Amino acid sequence: MCGSPFPMSSPPTALGGAVLLTVLSAPRKMLSFFKVDVLTGVLTGPTATLSAPDTPEGVAFVGNFMYVANAEGSVSAYQLGGSFPGVTLTGVPGSPFPAGTAPTAVAANGLGFVYVADSGSSDIWAYSADPTTGMLTPLPGSPFPAGTDPGSIQVVDLNPVYGGPTYAFVTNAGSDDVSVFSTNSDGSLTPVPGSPFPAGSRPSSVTAEYNLFPPPFVFVANSKSNDISVFRVDPVSGELTPVAGSPFPADGTDPVSIAAGGGEFAGFGGPNGAPFLYVANAGSNNMSVFSINLSTGALTPVSGSPFAVGKSPQAVVYVEVPK
Repeated sequence: MCGSPFPMSSPPTALGGAVLLTVLSAPRKMLSFFKVDVLTGVLTGPTATLSAPDTPEGVAFVGNFMYVANAEGSVSAYQLGGSFPGVTLTGVPGSPFPAGTAPTAVAANGLGFVYVADSGSSDIWAYSADPTTGMLTPLPGSPFPAGTDPGSIQVVDLNPVYGGPTYAFVTNAGSDDVSVFSTNSDGSLTPVPGSPFPAGSRPSSVTAEYNLFPPPFVFVANSKSNDISVFRVDPVSGELTPVAGSPFPADGTDPVSIAAGGGEFAGFGGPNGAPFLYVANAGSNNMSVFSINLSTGALTPVSGSPFAVGKSPQAVVYVEVPK
């Protein structure tokens, strides 16, 4: 693609008819915003930059409000305004909001709840986001205990077509397991039966792929054991069961980020409409790509995998854009 490589980043958001990509630079304490050409994928910008007072570790969006997890123990909140190229960022009253001692990741669901993984206290901090002001209010019972050193969190609606249950999946690098919570209507978190579930050595990233049939799968990148744990999810209880053959070799060293995408319902994917799994391997400077067996969850490397990328890739995000 013309202009590639671009700085690595977080998922995009829409603003004023444009699609924006948010780039975190932890060493420089800076956030940058790029306009995405949805036809070519080319980035223009940065359209705006924000010098952050703290070290950004993750970002999530609720509408036009942006929430940034800071390593120093807080969540900064901003309202995005204007339109390309005049993007504006306005601090939300009361920001930054306390969030433990060492946040590592942040996620949000469609109901306006924000969740922060705190590796320092091994908890998940949960908030309700005011839809008008963007202010965060801690939920009763927050923070909720996780495993040791939680580093990645994803909130997934396992059946968005029919409004099925929503679960939060958290990798715990210090205890080598995955915590699974059901997210209740009030935003609170309840551990599912059997949680946490054993994973590989130092799990670093988690993603989920849902389909109407069969039940969905959860994939966990284990950075120390250099493999991928694959679990089948019980769509009713949220319990995880390892699939046959799990864990699968990552075909690279230090897999730190993982994403799934494609599939028969999106009109993309591999054989028989199977979705793909993408794994960023920081130690071997490459990206592994696997086809996912829809029936068993088994992973098969695609032709040519792993693919060389830039030095020490840290994040991978799958986004579908119109052709």
